[in-house]
Amino acid sequence: MLPSEVALSIIRKYMERFERGENIEEFKRDLIRDLLNHKVLIRTEDNTYTLVSQCREELMHSKIGALRESVEKFVIPSNLSYMKHPKILDLCSGIGYNSIGALHYNRGCRIDMVECCKEVLFLSLCLDIPYEEQEIIKDRIRAFLEGERSRGDINVYLGDGRDVIKRLEGGYNIVFHDAFSPQRDAVLYTLDFLREVYKKMDDNGVLISYSSSIPFRGALVEAGFVLSEGESVGRRRGITIAYKNLSPERKIRRIPLTDERLIGISTVGVPYRDPNLNLTHREIVENRDVERMEFKRRLLETGKYYSTKKVKQGKIDKKFLDIQRLNLNSSEIILKMREALGL
Repeated sequence: MLPSEVALSIIRKYMERFERGENIEEFKRDLIRDLLNHKVLIRTEDNTYTLVSQCREELMHSKIGALRESVEKFVIPSNLSYMKHPKILDLCSGIGYNSIGALHYNRGCRIDMVECCKEVLFLSLCLDIPYEEQEIIKDRIRAFLEGERSRGDINVYLGDGRDVIKRLEGGYNIVFHDAFSPQRDAVLYTLDFLREVYKKMDDNGVLISYSSSIPFRGALVEAGFVLSEGESVGRRRGITIAYKNLSPERKIRRIPLTDERLIGISTVGVPYRDPNLNLTHREIVENRDVERMEFKRRLLETGKYYSTKKVKQGKIDKKFLDIQRLNLNSSEIILKMREALGL
């Protein structure tokens, strides 16, 4: 999903001036004013900005603060400040808050920024964020827009993340998965895409997402990740933290019991799929709907179907509840529940 067409058309007018050689400082205030006047650029509670998306009900960042969201949902939970030269994949890097925040907490970061919208990259050059590390990201984005494609520790990739992921070298210690919500755009939440991400990660790598979507978490389990949950920031549900492998020093926090049950034994846990990494959001959702109906049919035929309401309430076979009482992490619990389901 992209920003609103109104925002894109306004930004393009100023991009043309940049491409003609004009200095951004001469017009950036006019650009910001135009976007604000059209109500497509929104000032958030920490005085940083976000854009309205094509679906006007969804912004690119939380109203609690675009920079605050980046720091509290991605940077701090990654523990990157304690790492030596961490390598980061910043998916849907957008205006650059996640990368800027990462550098603010650790100047030794190596970052691959992946963004599908050139206009959003350009907008990042016109906004001022209260971290001096923004200048590092601005310099890199400016060089990229001027034609320089590779530059040491900070690299920018423009395109669909599903295409870009295949070209990346990998070895990522951290993945910031910051796509639009799967309800609006599921293309980067599919099992098949997450498997590609998994392959590009270091053995001790961690993936972080603000999304707590059930099919997304189910796909992470099926892709091989160990699920954990972080604190909630500006919303009711906690963020998703997914490790490529377990290690003794990591503290794994289980996701809610209802989520484990929904992923393990209900049709809600059926993941999004995109086998060739080329389907549209609508195709992905429609295919999942068909798969859910087929799964429900099989459950009904074998007498193992539970309504979503009963699953949430725990009104299910005792064997599943007993599995949840075991001293295991959420991924292990979910896999054991699926095994006990026998399908």
